[in-house]
Amino acid sequence: MSTTTTALQPADDLRHRVPEGAKGRDSYFWNVILPEEQLGLQVYVWIDGKGVAGRQVAVWGPGAEPLAFEAVYDVPLGSGADIDDVDVAGLQIRQPEPLQSAVLRYRSDAVNLDYAFEARHPAFNYGLNEHGSPPWMAIERYEQLGRVTGRVEVAGRTIELDRLGHRDHSWGRRNWRAPQHWKWIVASTPSGRALNLFRWIVQGEIGTNGYVLRDGVPVGIADAKTHARYDADGTQRSLEATITTEDGEQTELVMERYGVVEIPVGGGTVLWEAACRVTIDGEDGAGQFEAQWARDYVDRLVAAR
Repeated sequence: MSTTTTALQPADDLRHRVPEGAKGRDSYFWNVILPEEQLGLQVYVWIDGKGVAGRQVAVWGPGAEPLAFEAVYDVPLGSGADIDDVDVAGLQIRQPEPLQSAVLRYRSDAVNLDYAFEARHPAFNYGLNEHGSPPWMAIERYEQLGRVTGRVEVAGRTIELDRLGHRDHSWGRRNWRAPQHWKWIVASTPSGRALNLFRWIVQGEIGTNGYVLRDGVPVGIADAKTHARYDADGTQRSLEATITTEDGEQTELVMERYGVVEIPVGGGTVLWEAACRVTIDGEDGAGQFEAQWARDYVDRLVAAR
């Protein structure tokens, strides 16, 4: 059973510092998926126990190369820095209200971004799922749907943002080599249907985390049946899923990719992010389908084809 049975506290939206000599980090993620523009956008930030950070800003579409991918590593913020008001190599982050809002600002030659996130429901932590947060992934992790407003300027285009997006925050030590594979999925529709599904395989065992948003309240996922299709290069093309929540209700999800980008994480791991058109119980929407693999496994599959 879960080892976490209570909701998150406001302090959980800040850094979780580790003892001297221990390993661990906080990771933060924000996205917005724009099928009508054929764009996907995500921002990823991490800060370790010594206050050394990194960040990635990615915007991609149907092309073979992303419209923008800008990453900086080993940024010394200092042990006192926190995520409520920080600048990570030009990415400005503020969190005016813990577990509720975030404001990002970024300027470069390739992309300008103004992004404000306002939560639509209480953050759902994986500790609330039946088997808790996977220990190889994090001590704890939360997921949250929100309204995203602002603007992105990229590749000569200016796109106003006013739609649903997603964020997450995890803390602890991550073992990237433990999982044999995972699917991490977020999807939403304009009416407010939404879900997060995390389906993973470790040592041959399948685990499930996440929630379905029902009447504005996140309901934990008990199980899921998924069927994905992949292109010759190993990247994910589509997905169909039947998701069963803890109250016995089922949700049908269909995803079709229009753009994909690889996110470098090292350690022999491949991480692909697919921006998708989706339906949730037949209603059109937008979503992101992340697939993780061991690189040598993907190489063997591609070579065999």
